[in-house]
Parts: sequence; C-alpha cells; structure tokens
Amino acid sequence: MYRDEIAANMTRRDMLKVFGAAAVAAGTAQGAETGRSPQSRPDLRSKAKKNLKLGIFTSVYGHLTVEEAARKIKEDGFAGVVCDFLFKDIRFDPATPDWEAVRKIRATLERQGIEVAGQFGYYNVVDPHEDKRKWGEARMDLLLREWKRFGSPIVSTETGTFNKESQWKESPENDTEAGYVACREAMKKLAGKAEKAGAVVAIEGYWRNIIGSAERAERLFKEVDSPGLRLTMDPCNYFRNEDLPRMKPILNDLFKRVGRQTVLAHAKDVKAGPNGSETPAAGRGEMDYPLYLRLLAELDKELWLVVEHLQIDDVARARDYVKAQFDRL
Repeated sequence: MYRDEIAANMTRRDMLKVFGAAAVAAGTAQGAETGRSPQSRPDLRSKAKKNLKLGIFTSVYGHLTVEEAARKIKEDGFAGVVCDFLFKDIRFDPATPDWEAVRKIRATLERQGIEVAGQFGYYNVVDPHEDKRKWGEARMDLLLREWKRFGSPIVSTETGTFNKESQWKESPENDTEAGYVACREAMKKLAGKAEKAGAVVAIEGYWRNIIGSAERAERLFKEVDSPGLRLTMDPCNYFRNEDLPRMKPILNDLFKRVGRQTVLAHAKDVKAGPNGSETPAAGRGEMDYPLYLRLLAELDKELWLVVEHLQIDDVARARDYVKAQFDRL
C-alpha cells in the first residue's frame, strides 16, 4: 500500500530517474563482481580489436636470413616487431655501427608491410659488473640517439638486479631503499637522454628485479616525471606464486597505478613454479586474458601487443590463443 501511494505521487520523469539509477547500480555491482567495467562487452571487444595490434619479437626468427624472416613474420600474421636487428645474414653491432645493415633490415621488413614497433634495448641498469653495465649504457645511448634510423622511438629495457649471475635473477639488495635509489638514478639518466632525443625508454617490471611491484613502478614514475620514461606493460611479471589466487584485484591495481604510462604491451602467461612463478608462452598458464585485454582496451589508445616467450614452432598456437581471447571480453 505504501509503495502504491509513493508511485501515485511520482511523475513519469521521477520514475525514470529512479529506475535508471537502479539499472546503473546493478551494472556497476555486476562489473565489480566479474572484474568488468559497466561498459558493454561488445563495445570493449570492438575497441580492443581496433586498438590492439599483434606483434612479435624478431629474435624468434633470428636463425633465418632477414628475407626469410620477414616473409615468415608476414605469413604468421604479424605487422609489427620488437627488433634487435640480428639475423642469420645481417647482424647489427652497436660497437661498430653499420647503418647500411640497418637500412637493409628495415627495407626488407617494410616490403612485407612490417613496422618496427619497438627496439630491443634490454640490459641490467645496475649490473654489478661495470664493464657489462657500461656496454649496455653505450648501446642504449645509440638506440635512443639514432632511433629514427632504427624505426621506433620506443626502446624497452628491464629495471635491473644486483644478482651477479643473471640479469633475470633476484637479489636481497633489490628490495632495499638503496637498491631502488640506484635504479631510479639510472632511469632518470636514461629518461633525460630519451627526452632530449624525442625517444622513450619503456621499462619492463619483473618481481625478480628492482621494480618488481605496482607500488614501486608507481613511485618511479612519480619521482622520474619525464615523457622519456614510460612502461612496457607485462602483468605476468608482477605475480609471485602466492599472488596467483588474487589475479583480478592485482591486475586491476596494476592498471590503476601505472596503466596510463603504457606505450607497449606483452602477451605471454604466468604459472606457479617450484622456484617462483614462471612465464611460459600465452595459453600455457593462468593469466586472466579477458580481464587483461579489457584493461588494455580501456586505455583507449593504439598499442602493439607483442607475443613473446615462444619458439618458432609454437607461434601459430600462441597467436591463435591470444586472438581467441578478444571474443571473451
């Protein structure tokens, strides 16, 4: 009876407002429950397919001549590459730059309609071995300074470790404040060089390296506030074994903190391992790809999504797996 009296005193406009608010609230609640935003799935799916372009690392094809590699990359359905300029017949050496070699590689890729989406600049920015660190710095300087010759202003690198055996292994010093400061100062120097050249250093965080969490990545971008420093988004790298059951909230938090810094994205996978989480090829782990692709789509900008951590005989499977995830948004 009470509801009938309220309804009798409400105008049609009032009722539409009430019911409309209820519908929005229901959609928001459903989005929170599923890890999706209230935006419709078809809209996000369309945006993802429009803005996210599949690429691959040229290192997968490095055992081939550049002509063979370019043809194979095109046949495999990729139009963009992260390039290290190392092939069976042509290998670029930054210590003795051969610009004709770079020109030939780029021209061969371009004939197949393949774009250089990014450059492979990975090195340990705090390497305890000074000679190796200085070699990496000199190589990065060249890639940034001469990026127009190489074809992309985006140069990716990891964030370093104090481990003396491998640039991909952890060290207790990585988690210290002094370790973070050493990384920050190295990145500040690189960002300044990139900014001066009109290029971008795109850092790839990893839990075994110094920038191994969303919190540290966010802090770094706040303290090195430069257009020369941006992010290679690879969420698989941030999960430790114990984090995997909380994948949705961790993914959402990562994008909330540093998603807007993304200039390049990777497509691989993550799973628990006996010595810490492992990162196999896409489709061989636990990554929540529908959520990952949704978060990338919500950045609302064109990005290369670069498939990695695979051998050439696994390319087609991994590619098809990633493409199939777009229809699961």
